[in-house]
Amino acid sequence: MLELLPRFLPDFLSGLVVNFQIAICALLGGLLLGAPLAAARFRNGLAAAPAAWLVSVMRTVPTFVVMFFLVNVASAGFSVGRWQFVMTPWLAMVVSLALYAAAYVSDNAVEAMRQWRNGSPVAAMLFLMGLVRALFVMVLSSGFGAAVGVVEATTITLRAIETLPKVSDRLLLIGLVMVMFTVCFQLIYHLINHLRVKLVQRFHRPLQAARPSDPRSP
Repeated sequence: MLELLPRFLPDFLSGLVVNFQIAICALLGGLLLGAPLAAARFRNGLAAAPAAWLVSVMRTVPTFVVMFFLVNVASAGFSVGRWQFVMTPWLAMVVSLALYAAAYVSDNAVEAMRQWRNGSPVAAMLFLMGLVRALFVMVLSSGFGAAVGVVEATTITLRAIETLPKVSDRLLLIGLVMVMFTVCFQLIYHLINHLRVKLVQRFHRPLQAARPSDPRSP
């Protein structure tokens, strides 16, 4: 197994970058689609019911099924004006995760807007941490792309496992991959949590300064 690591680690890290690229693009797509749906639901106008219905559909659509549908049924290219698009496995993975992200963003953005309207900006800031959690989930879920030919971390790992004859070596490699995922996610989580604390402190101080003092206090 030791002789495999010099080749495996660079390929694995490059595959992990692909996982993050898929997750980030899906999250951006989810924000673009989910934010208007959240606004429509929050305003409770004529568009609220259709928006809620659309979110409920996206919330229940299986990502794996959508991915295979896009790859096998909607794989032909299409054009929008001068722009040409081809449904590659990578793009199918992004679109399928973007539907999940849109439903997640819409649900959490509605609650964040309610908290903001009620005068609780600190509670609304939890929306940012929710986005980070969604990103982590989609990084892991992007491993489904291995089933349709996306070369990402899971694909690299499965290929490396096939070259190892011993079960013990395979288990060690899987354990190494789990450790690398854990360390990577923990570093990002602590960084985002540090930024969240800074944002909370920044919003909390003006709120404390704006509160009237208690006349009963000495």
